[in-house]
Formats: sequence, structure tokens, C-alpha cells
Amino acid sequence: MTSSHQADSPELDAIRAAFPALQWESTSRTEEGWDHAVVFCHGCSGPDAGGHQDLVFRFPTDEQSSAQLPMEIAVLEHLADQVDAALPHYTHVPEGGAFAGYPMVRGERLTPDLYQRLPTTEKTMLAAQLGALLAALHIQDTSAPPIDRVPHSYQPENLDFVRGIVENNLPSVFTDAEMHTAREICDEVGALQSTLLPRVLLHNDVYERHLYWDRGPGGGRLGLIDFTDMCLGDPAVDFAELYEYGPRFVEDVLARYTGRVDDTFLDRAWTYQRLAALYMIAGHLYYGVETWEYARSAFDRCRSPHRPRA
Repeated sequence: MTSSHQADSPELDAIRAAFPALQWESTSRTEEGWDHAVVFCHGCSGPDAGGHQDLVFRFPTDEQSSAQLPMEIAVLEHLADQVDAALPHYTHVPEGGAFAGYPMVRGERLTPDLYQRLPTTEKTMLAAQLGALLAALHIQDTSAPPIDRVPHSYQPENLDFVRGIVENNLPSVFTDAEMHTAREICDEVGALQSTLLPRVLLHNDVYERHLYWDRGPGGGRLGLIDFTDMCLGDPAVDFAELYEYGPRFVEDVLARYTGRVDDTFLDRAWTYQRLAALYMIAGHLYYGVETWEYARSAFDRCRSPHRPRA
């Protein structure tokens, strides 16, 4: 969700102070972020526009996101010439690094509804581009800069947070059967965390709000935004939320993925998808950042411990 943002605000004041020769016709602000305020400047002009018509400025809203912004900028700069997909490329980084901006990634948000409406040729192209992008991320040398600055997975901390919500908040809103499912999800993820698994560079939040599809005469181009949560972890994590689009899409992406895959890869992805859905429930109850309807539908879709098959 976005809202009009024409009036003065601390973010617009900061942009003006850092880039005084930047003008814009209108602005808007997203209201979806967990850890950033995001301001869009539309119809940009002036020397500080750098020739870009639409700019996205991201303002971290907590200490962890602020500390990670320079690393995010460096990693995306490192990846820029290694991938064909459109990623954020930060062009507006003021001294001090309190915020940063990049030219808007083009396209329409890749909702499950949009995906279903695409012709088969475009679905195939999309799966190929996403498989190639994930492989490019996952083959990065995690011991070399700047990838060596990327933190290890936040999943253990996230699981502890979810377990607390499950035990303290869910009994009043879940049935006994739903509580059983919630605890089962936590136990399954905990078991995976005690297993020796591959550790690769993850985007760590590949789902509909971060995926874009820019349709053109020749097909389309994939875009992926918001690398705030990137970390080092199990490559199956980046396939987890692709189940939003159905198991056929997950399998089509995996068929075009050249990273390391074993027999339990998709089972792990489904377990992580179930945790992501439960995390949305917890996020709604604790932070109020997701609607109950959205979180609830995600959880209901992931009730079964057995991954869906195409």
C-alpha cells in the first residue's frame, strides 16, 4: 500500500538536504515495511536526478537495518554485473549513510494472480530468470568481500520469537488443532537447524512483495528488491515462499537452478514456507505489520506437513 506524500516530512527534508539539485513532480510512501520507511520520488529532474525519472529512497527505522545498509549497498554493487535480473542499484548515497536511493525497479508486482494470468511462454521465461538469479546468489564465495560481511541466518532468533508468540499469544486465537500445527512447524524447523546444511548467500525474503515482472514485446524481465534480510543460510530458504505461486512454479524454477540440490531440498523449502506463514501470524499479533486476513490465509495454505506436488 502506498500513500500520497506531497507535504514536507523528515524524509523529504533529508532528501532535499542531501540532494539540493533534485526536483520531483510528486512523492508517495509505502506503508508495508517492517524495518524501513520507503519514499518514492516521481518525475525527477535536475542535476541530482542523474537522469533517472523515478527514485526510491529507503530509510532504515531500526539500528540493525541502519548498520546493514552499507553492506547491502556493497553486495548489490558486487552483484550488478553478474545477474540479468533487475536489482536495486544505489545511485544516491549521502554522506553518513542514514538513507540511500536507487532508480525504481520497473514492472508490476508479481502477485499470484498476475502469475496465473501470464501466458505459458512468459511463465517459462520467468522461471528461467528466477532460477538463474537464485543460482547466481547461491554460488557467491561467502569468504570473499563483500559477501564475507553478510551475517549468518537470523532463523534461530526468528524461531525463538515465533515460539514465544505461539505459547503466549496463540492459545487465545487458535484451536487445539491449529496449536498442534504451530508447534509442529516450530519443532520441524528446530530439527533442521540442528542439521548440517549448505550455507550460501540468501536474499531471504523472495515473495510476491519483492518480485516484479516487467512485461515487454519480447516477454519480460524479472526484478527483485529489498535485500535487507539477506544472510548466509540454507539455499532452500529462497524457494520457500515461491509456493505462493503453486508447486508447479517451484519445480519449474528448481529445474532451471544450477545450485546444489539434494533429495530433501523441496521438503526443506516447504518446512521453511510453513515457518514463514507462522511468522506472519506472529508479526500481526506482535508488530501489527500484516493484516490478520493475509497472515491467516498464508497459515491455512501451509497447514499440511507434506509439501504439495505439481
